[in-house]
Amino acid sequence: MSSSPASPSRLLSTSSSDKPTVLIVGAGFGGLGCARQFVKNGASQKFNIILVESTDYFSIGGMWQFVWNSRLEMKDTIFPLDKADLPGIELLLNTTVKSWSPNDKKVTLEKNTEINYDHIVLSPGVVPDPTSIPGIENSVNICSQGHVGKQKQDLEELVAKAKTEKVTFCLAIGCNPYKCPPAPYELILLVDEYLRKAGVRDNCRVILTCPVEYSMPSNSKALVLGHLNEQNVEFLPKKELAKVEGKILHFKDGSDPLEFTTLWSVWPIRAPDFCQESDLPINPKGTITVEDKVTNTIANAPGAYIIGDACRVPMGQAGLPKTGEFAWKMGMSVADAIAGNRQPANRAGRCTAEAGFGKGFTLDVNFSDVCNDPENGKPKIDVASVDDGQDKKLAWCNGYLEDIFGGNVKPVVLQD
Repeated sequence: MSSSPASPSRLLSTSSSDKPTVLIVGAGFGGLGCARQFVKNGASQKFNIILVESTDYFSIGGMWQFVWNSRLEMKDTIFPLDKADLPGIELLLNTTVKSWSPNDKKVTLEKNTEINYDHIVLSPGVVPDPTSIPGIENSVNICSQGHVGKQKQDLEELVAKAKTEKVTFCLAIGCNPYKCPPAPYELILLVDEYLRKAGVRDNCRVILTCPVEYSMPSNSKALVLGHLNEQNVEFLPKKELAKVEGKILHFKDGSDPLEFTTLWSVWPIRAPDFCQESDLPINPKGTITVEDKVTNTIANAPGAYIIGDACRVPMGQAGLPKTGEFAWKMGMSVADAIAGNRQPANRAGRCTAEAGFGKGFTLDVNFSDVCNDPENGKPKIDVASVDDGQDKKLAWCNGYLEDIFGGNVKPVVLQD
């Protein structure tokens, strides 16, 4: 593995090689899953593989909740990419894609540096797009790493206020789909735990709003909403946000506005600008629809694949999971396909969510059959309560850190 800034001389030397060039854009779960599979299947020596990332670190969003309720320091959730176990793969860090020309098979980075590729694997994630809900930009976005500190501050201020008056905490899901379906349900239960431990829960109304009937698999509804009911967390379905005005939520159905003291939310999202401006059709969800459910190819974009949050894998009116472990599996499929070793899709994964006070729930989701046999394949989804949600979630995170970094980073250990 090597790491360097994106300089013209560096890039021209790689593109002049007689080996095909594979450009991976984004070093989240999808991009790293693809890169690691190139290492594992032995193909990293057969291609010039370049991994472009806008930062110089990897972070798991599911660990950020450990920060705002004081189980971890933020620095303990950030892992330098130059320690990743990626022999034979060149890293271009702190570099963003400025434009992409699918027909020319060319990407332009910052400072107008160009890379010509034979294959491109797009895993750039999504960007927040709050413009469709006026006022939501003034709230905490639970999917943003940059807002974790504000989450901690919000709760400290809410507790102080709740000691003398009645308060309302609201978490509003502003779009569907969004990055991690269990996240709002998980976080609202952890906020409930935080307020109970602070001794102010009796003075707090805690609310979760959802723009649809329910934003996770239907067979998990009874279990998850059971957790909310048990903790006296109000769940308001079919509440699509129209705007946030001061300390008031307005809904598109014309129902009574909701006044709050503290608001966290899930902001609307879309694929990054370079995807929007690529002349490829963007679906109404703001992402790019895949052509082949196994290899995640893009129609009318030769040699191009898209994985992770920026893609849409349709399944009727819904879409297949595409974040975290599911993005990783997509990346593996793409690496095998580029290496000439197409395998049946593996789209099985587990979502582990905390439910407060050590409890949790798991969703085992398997859409492999849907990808491999779109006409006849059926999804398999199992849900279960667990008594050690925190430990299971941490073990899942540490498992992926081991795969990405080997022994180059230490397992994460939570504070007492």
